[in-house]
Amino acid sequence: MNRRIRINGKSLFAKLLLGFVVVILVSFAFNVFAYRFFYTQMRDQLIHTSSLSVSKTADGYEKQLSQLDDLLTRYYFDNTVTALNKGNIDSDFPIVNELADDFNSIVGNYNLDLENVFIYFKEKGFVIDKNGYTRAEDLFGKYYVSRDYGADFWARQFTEDFHFRAYPSAEFRKYRMDAVGPEQKSYVPLIVKSRIGSQFYVGALIDTERMFASQYDTSGNPFYIVDSDGRMFFRAGSLPAKLPELEAGRSNTLLADHYFFYQTGAMSGLTYVSVIPYASLASQLAKMNVLLLALFALSVLVSVAISVLLSVRFKNPVQRIVEALRQMNPAIRHSSSIHEFNVISEGLEHIIETVHRKNSLLQKYGYLDKIKSIQPADNEVQRLVDTERPFHFIMFHIDYTREYALQPLKATSFLEFINLNLSDSFPGSVTMQIEKDRILSILFPDRDASAELAAKLDYLKRVFDQDKTYYHLTIACQLRLWQPSEWTAAYETACDMMRRRKLNDETQIIGESAAVEPMTVWTAEEERSFAAHLEAGNETQLHSLSRDLLQKLERCGGTAWHYKQLAGDLLSKTLMTLMAHKIDTQGLYADGSPFDEIDSFLSLEEYAVFFERLLSQASALIRGKREARDPIVDFVVGFIEEHYGEDIYQDLIADRLNISTGYLRGYFKEKTGQNLGDYLNEYRIGKAKAMLAETEDKIQDIAAKVGYQNANSFTRMFRRLTGLTPGEYRRERLLDPQK
Repeated sequence: MNRRIRINGKSLFAKLLLGFVVVILVSFAFNVFAYRFFYTQMRDQLIHTSSLSVSKTADGYEKQLSQLDDLLTRYYFDNTVTALNKGNIDSDFPIVNELADDFNSIVGNYNLDLENVFIYFKEKGFVIDKNGYTRAEDLFGKYYVSRDYGADFWARQFTEDFHFRAYPSAEFRKYRMDAVGPEQKSYVPLIVKSRIGSQFYVGALIDTERMFASQYDTSGNPFYIVDSDGRMFFRAGSLPAKLPELEAGRSNTLLADHYFFYQTGAMSGLTYVSVIPYASLASQLAKMNVLLLALFALSVLVSVAISVLLSVRFKNPVQRIVEALRQMNPAIRHSSSIHEFNVISEGLEHIIETVHRKNSLLQKYGYLDKIKSIQPADNEVQRLVDTERPFHFIMFHIDYTREYALQPLKATSFLEFINLNLSDSFPGSVTMQIEKDRILSILFPDRDASAELAAKLDYLKRVFDQDKTYYHLTIACQLRLWQPSEWTAAYETACDMMRRRKLNDETQIIGESAAVEPMTVWTAEEERSFAAHLEAGNETQLHSLSRDLLQKLERCGGTAWHYKQLAGDLLSKTLMTLMAHKIDTQGLYADGSPFDEIDSFLSLEEYAVFFERLLSQASALIRGKREARDPIVDFVVGFIEEHYGEDIYQDLIADRLNISTGYLRGYFKEKTGQNLGDYLNEYRIGKAKAMLAETEDKIQDIAAKVGYQNANSFTRMFRRLTGLTPGEYRRERLLDPQK
């Protein structure tokens, strides 16, 4: 007898079948929309990506040209070049060699893709480039030969009125003494002029291929540059036969089957154009369109057939599974000819277990919110948190040693071990990791279990001390029951207790709750003394001062936190001083960050060795900086040492050096890391301190001897630099000559 399927509008079969049909229609509509959206997005993304690419290329070219402008302009302010223009080339070969070495340094060490840099002197008709002195007609007629840029072109530039100009790329035949034949290269001529030095100009030859390779990506698309008059400046790749007019205010245009993306540089006026073929993309989109339509048709036919079959076979198994879910019994099993139904039934147990695990995780999040006074947004989380019973609160802090990096333990091993031990003794306890180096445990005993908890912590200490080579552990726990309203107070108290750790490698149990306040280890005089000795590179005095600070902290009973604060402060002062002198501090980071190194110290000796190494390296760097002699700085320092008692003006020193006052101030600051005025005042006050200690002269007389005609001005400057008045300083030296 044939079985008939009864179609009832309210039956599961009818609803499933209708649902499948709706899903098929929605899926079809979605795929059509997705295709149109994808097509548009792909086209827009191509335009956006290509625009960004050409913008990046244009910015790179413009930045490089701007750097060349700045680099070459400075020669107009170079006294050596000015003197050479006025002097005799036959007697100025040292200056010529110095300029040639400078040009070689620029070509070789700057990442500017330069082939050569030169200065062309109009009246004498000679050129100085990286190879030295030569006649202009020889350089541009024998060594760098170009059909477009001959010797007449370079001489004609003296008649043009501009500051910066880059000319279109051209082929040059480059002749070298060590080569058999000429080398064919493409260069971009660049000229920088100035009204200040109209008798000469500075020029350069840029290696076109190197510049293009460094600025343009390797996509292989054609690329070209045109100048403000529309002339071809540079081209790479095979360009289309017809090029479009590049309209201002736009970033791209479509001509025939090519997209042209372009951007005009603000500095040079050059327009950078990237050419992207559009035909290949259109072909791919057309093929995708045909394939998608075929898949649509096939999916509709298959979906209809499958929907009918599955609708028939879904009804009874689904009903049984729904019943099992209502009972929430993971042990229920249902046999079915459909494998997926068997998998679903078998997975019920795993689902419930997962729910329990997630509830446990949510419970930990709930306790963490409670500790940090964060109101949970989910009521379900609030129901999982026990906030009615008193609790014990324990915080574990792990500091890893250097040996840990060589043989790291699993990050979860601490958490698992602590949770296992506390859960055995205190059922219902919660242990969670709140940071990479901090673990919290919350215990809910039925009574005050302080004695049992103390014994458990002693046991944990003995276990953890066996691996103290790899880490040292701090346990903060007040042996008291906290009330349900004291969650945040318990957490903050434990954080404060962590600072009471002493400087050793043992596991420490901190039970005292008194907060640890910062210690003022540096006195004002010690800070000034440290800064002065560091500025002078006095290594011995710095070592003595650092040892005194450590001994003072040891006498005051400082904790490990205090030692870290002192080390961080001393390291910061040292780095700031080095950076003020523009000294490269990378050598101090050879073995990693010194700040990270401080975190691993467990003894006073480690801090002492660290301070000694740090201050020795810093002193050597500063002494090396100071020992690097500079003629201008030496003259300024010698002039101040000889005339400090006179009325010294910066204009006077600048006039002696035949440079501007502004240039002198900037140069002295760059070379010494100190303002010229500050250096003068510090030198005068240093002389005044010696006179106050060694003579009985009146203060106003000493002020006049060191260049201060007004005694009040002298007193104010003395107090600003020493923290004392001249009279107070003299009295202190009389009472304590050693000080």
